[in-house]
Amino acid sequence: MEILPGLIDSAAILRERGTTDAIHREFRAGRLVRIRRGFYVQTADWLRARPSERFAWSTAAITRSVKGAVLCGETAALASGLPTLRTPPCVELATTLPGRSGVRRSPLMVVGEDSAAQQVRGKRSYPLRYCLKPDVEPVAYGEYRCTSRIRTTVDVMVTASFTEALVVADGLARILSREGRLPSDAGLLAIRSIADGIAAHPHASARRRAERVAVLASPLAESVGESYSRAAFDLLGFEQPVLQHAFHDGEGFIGRADCWWPKQRVVGEFDGKAKYVEAAVRGKASAEESVYREKLREDRIRRLGFGFVRWSWADLEDPGRLKRRLLAAGLRPRIRS
Repeated sequence: MEILPGLIDSAAILRERGTTDAIHREFRAGRLVRIRRGFYVQTADWLRARPSERFAWSTAAITRSVKGAVLCGETAALASGLPTLRTPPCVELATTLPGRSGVRRSPLMVVGEDSAAQQVRGKRSYPLRYCLKPDVEPVAYGEYRCTSRIRTTVDVMVTASFTEALVVADGLARILSREGRLPSDAGLLAIRSIADGIAAHPHASARRRAERVAVLASPLAESVGESYSRAAFDLLGFEQPVLQHAFHDGEGFIGRADCWWPKQRVVGEFDGKAKYVEAAVRGKASAEESVYREKLREDRIRRLGFGFVRWSWADLEDPGRLKRRLLAAGLRPRIRS
């Protein structure tokens, strides 16, 4: 989890300059937002920032001010390089004390009643949530101490929704595959510590959901959108596709498709915005050229006699619309026995 420049740590400034008078003047004038005692961000920066950036600042402020802080849950996932479906609603810290667990209200504060101050108060802030986690062995990821990636993933699989859990689990599978610890065709239950962690959970419904997620998890799912799609297919009753299947025709290699349903001869692509607008994803091609290349690739695949379907993030947010798209392409749900 990258922390953008802009977080003002008053203790560090006090050590460097010997005074924090300028910070307090700026705060009283409404030009600084106080995230937590001793930690500030320019009001304009806070308003311009994405939720993920405000969350990163909040996480840094909490971990630097809470002695022995150990991140857990989806907060630990982000800090350790695992993806999450969305920005978490709370900054989660592990505690071994039962009486300490629960949510603490966010102390976010801005002075004034002007429009900027009102906008700050209208945006989501991120409270601190203590989660009971006995026997935590923290692992360092940059400046953060977190539950290990495997422990974090198991915790998310048994507590989060099916979709949220699969996003994190696919991310772990990708990392383990790169490290040579997980074959590309194996699910996470192949990792003994994951299987044991799920089996140890006291609630049967959570164990069943986590086991399903662990079976589905794959290093071949390359993005949050693809993981979200796979969860949607399962919840809508469709078979899981083959991932990253390569297609060829008489002219040679066409490309790899996100999804391939061989029995129903349908190819599927998740159309994330990054594919067309982010230079790091599309390479040297312009956005227009990327769209054109995708169209040519789709046409070549269709000429092989296969159905083809595309869907976007908006379709995933509307399961009924996604189902109609899949049905129109020729896919049919599993027949329930």
